[in-house]
Amino acid sequence: MLIGIIEVSEPNHYSAVNALLKTYTSVQSNQVIVYTLPSIRVALEENGLPENSSIVTLNDRNSLDKLLKDVEKTHFDRIHICTIFDNFTEFSQFKPQVDEIFLHIHQCEEWYNDSFQRAVTNLFLNLKNKDQNRKYSRIVARAVLDFALYRPLRSRILSDYDNNYRLKLIVHSEGQKETLARYSCKSEVIIFPFAIYEGMENYSASNQMLKICIPGVISQAKRDYLGLFDVLKQSSDSLRDRIYLHLLGYVTEREKEKMESAISDLVSSGYKVYYHESFVYGKEFDEALASCDLLLNNQFISKNNTEVYGQTKESGMIFNMLRAAKPGLLPRQYKVSSEFHNSALFFDDYEHLVKILEKLSSDPQLLNQLKTFAEELSFSYLPANLYQRLAGK
Repeated sequence: MLIGIIEVSEPNHYSAVNALLKTYTSVQSNQVIVYTLPSIRVALEENGLPENSSIVTLNDRNSLDKLLKDVEKTHFDRIHICTIFDNFTEFSQFKPQVDEIFLHIHQCEEWYNDSFQRAVTNLFLNLKNKDQNRKYSRIVARAVLDFALYRPLRSRILSDYDNNYRLKLIVHSEGQKETLARYSCKSEVIIFPFAIYEGMENYSASNQMLKICIPGVISQAKRDYLGLFDVLKQSSDSLRDRIYLHLLGYVTEREKEKMESAISDLVSSGYKVYYHESFVYGKEFDEALASCDLLLNNQFISKNNTEVYGQTKESGMIFNMLRAAKPGLLPRQYKVSSEFHNSALFFDDYEHLVKILEKLSSDPQLLNQLKTFAEELSFSYLPANLYQRLAGK
C-alpha cells in the first residue's frame, strides 16, 4: 500500500505520527509519505526514519494550500489526517486521489456533539482560566469564529469525506469509541494508540525510594496539584522518607508564585520534589520516564460540562505509560481500556491514594508485579503487533 500521513497542525502530536509511521512500515511492502511540520520531521529523523518512508515538510515556501494540492496529485491507497486544528477551510477543500480517509478524532464533542451550549460553556471556562498574556477580546473572537465558521466546516468535512471516500475514524481509547456510538456516529471507528512502545530503557531498578512521576505542565487548571500537595503534607510522617516526587513539567507564569510556594511547603515537610524551569521534551523527558517507578495521574477528569478525559477525549498519561512500560496510579473515575487494569492501581480519593502509596513503598513484590504487567502490555504495542488494527483483518 501507499499511505499518506498528514500532520501539519500540532507539533505535540509527534508521537501519533511516529506510531502510524512505524506501524505501517513494519510491513516492508508498504510505502509511507509523511506530510508534516519541520519540528516533527526533525524528531522523526532523530528517532530513525524507516527506509520505506519519506517526508515532505510544510514551511514558509510551501503553504498548506500548496502542500495539499501536491498531495492531490498522487493516488494513495489510504490517507491519515491526524490533526486539523484551525485548518478547517483548507481540509474542507481537500480532494485527494484515495480510496480510504482515516480522520483522527481527538475531541468527540467538537465533531459529533457540537451544540451552542457547549460553545457557551467553553467560552466562559476559557475566560475564567485565561493566561495572563491573552486578551479577553481574542478569546471571545476565537469562540465566535469557531462556532460561526469552523463548526459548519467540520460538518461539511464529515459529510464530504463520508460521501466521496471510505471514511474511517481513529480514536485513542475504548471510551472515545463508546462516546461516538452514543452520538450515533455511523462511520467505522478504529482504536489506535497515540504512542507506541519502542523498547525504552528502564533505569528504575536502583531506586532507593518510590519514584513517582507526573508528566505535564504544572498548572492547577489542568491537574489538582494543590490538593495532592496538601494531602501529602498531612501524611508526611508516613510517606516523606519513602517517596520521591518528580514533576515532569514547568510551572506556568500565571501560577508561578502560588505553585512554587506550595512546592516549597511540601519540601519543608520533608519530601524530595523535583520540577523543571522550562518546557521538557525529547531525551530529558524520556530519561525521566525511564527512571521512575510509576506514573501518577492527578488531572481533572472532567474538563467542563461536556469534555471528559477517557470518554470524549484522551489523556497523554496512558500513552506515556505505554512508551515507558510503567504502571500507573489513576483516578477511579478515569475510564481506561480494560487491558490497562493489570498495570494500574485506581484510587477513589487522595486519602485512598495515600494508603496505596504506603502499601507500594513497603511492598516491593507488588511494585515489581505491576511493572511486569506494564512491560507485557507495552510489548503488545510494538509496531508489528499493532498492524492488524490498521490493516482491518
